[in-house]
Amino acid sequence: MIRKLSERLLQGRDLIAAGKFNEADEIVGRLRSENPLSQDVARLWCSLAMRTGRTAEVPAYAAAIYDHVQSDFYKAHWAHVLGTASFILLDLPVSQLHFTTALNHLMALAKSGKIPPQKEKTKPLRSKTNVFSSGEAEKLLWTTCAKLARLDIPAFPFAGTLLGLVRNGCVLDFDKDIDIAVQMQSWDACCAALEQAGWEKVPMRIQYANYRDYVHPELGITLDVCGLQDRGKQIVGGFALPGYPDDYQRVSVFPKFDLIQKDTEYGAVWFPRQPEKILRAFYGDWRTPNPNWDTVVSALNLENFTLLVRCYAYHRLIQHWLLGNLAKAWCYAHQIVLKDPDDVLALRSRQWMEHAMVRLNREMPTWPKNQVQKRIYTRMVADLFHEGHINFLRAARALGTHLTVCVVSDERVMENKGKLPVMKQAERVAVVAACKYVDAVMTETPPGVTPEYMLRNGFDIYTFACASEQERQEKYKLCHMLPAEMIQELSYTPGISTSDLVMRIQEGAGRKHTGAKNGLHISE
Repeated sequence: MIRKLSERLLQGRDLIAAGKFNEADEIVGRLRSENPLSQDVARLWCSLAMRTGRTAEVPAYAAAIYDHVQSDFYKAHWAHVLGTASFILLDLPVSQLHFTTALNHLMALAKSGKIPPQKEKTKPLRSKTNVFSSGEAEKLLWTTCAKLARLDIPAFPFAGTLLGLVRNGCVLDFDKDIDIAVQMQSWDACCAALEQAGWEKVPMRIQYANYRDYVHPELGITLDVCGLQDRGKQIVGGFALPGYPDDYQRVSVFPKFDLIQKDTEYGAVWFPRQPEKILRAFYGDWRTPNPNWDTVVSALNLENFTLLVRCYAYHRLIQHWLLGNLAKAWCYAHQIVLKDPDDVLALRSRQWMEHAMVRLNREMPTWPKNQVQKRIYTRMVADLFHEGHINFLRAARALGTHLTVCVVSDERVMENKGKLPVMKQAERVAVVAACKYVDAVMTETPPGVTPEYMLRNGFDIYTFACASEQERQEKYKLCHMLPAEMIQELSYTPGISTSDLVMRIQEGAGRKHTGAKNGLHISE
């Protein structure tokens, strides 16, 4: 009997995985009638019901199983099912109550010295190619954006996809989907064009007005489409549920940004003129990778930490805790606390998970500080790199969180000073790049520094030091268009300069007399 039940359950799972829901429903429905209190049957039936638009039937069945089971682990599981069903039905207050019950059961389990067994990660088949690391996903991104651009639909890379392109120069190889955004006035045209191009719409359990999922039928890549709209001097996106109260919305706020067209090998596409504006709004310190980041919860530009977002975070926290993945569950508890330091439930959950990880000798997760970025920009020759250069770069880096140095070309030095530097540009670049105070080095930048240039590159402060009043006037002339708050002059180190070093060498520094009357010197 047990073997027959397990075989029929496996058959039902296979049919669900294949998308044959009607055939699966015949088997699973019959199993429920025969085994009404079997947790295995109930799990499969509830999963199928939530996939096929019958979520409203889940709470009564899940509540009966919750009452029947005894252990805190199983109580937590079925409270999570109840919370998930209520979430999909958009009964968020009830969903929060069920999620609270689930977390209390998991904490009771932790107090007893137990944790759910950690499930091993299923290893992908070696033959399966990662379409993100192989370049297939990026090719699909650009071909899709180019097709939309030809239809006068300005869709552009967004969220994690934009992050990878700007930070890494390619889409993130560990990503799970492609993200694009479009203004809401082009929303209907964009969705229609995607479906015309062969993208298949993915049924969503919650129907947001400005967010939609598609899947590519051949590559299996998911495309997330996000709708944006202007709101005064801001642009807003997120998850919109028209007709529901504010606590049922997820609103993300961006500063105004422009789009420009750029050429790709697949055609012209739209791209943000100032992508750093979007990335800063989302991530703050977007240059520091954070593999546990969940934009739905963690985004720094959330207008409010609404009940919708809180329920989503609770759902994911409990899900990972039930799977024994304490590190990932801890990260969700921590994200909730960062948004709401008074969430006692998340604070206590995080604490009990920390106790469990210490007891089990597991590595404690870390969360980057995600400090607000303040990017500094400067230009320098850096010839015969010396103490004065180090003092300047140390002080420049102290102005913010990131320092970019443009090492000017040999030709530019010749134009400005009437002579070539001692060291070639490549040699000077190598020395500056090795300095611990420097985060990035550039070699080709305009001599004049404008607000547009600073904005385009995400720079906040332009800094320099002056050896003379004449040099000060020349440097202020090059940045005269910048507002005063974007300019920072630093102190010049006296007693040391490249010219001084050259003079010392010419005067024989580093050599000593041999005593010969003819003045011959021997280098040491």
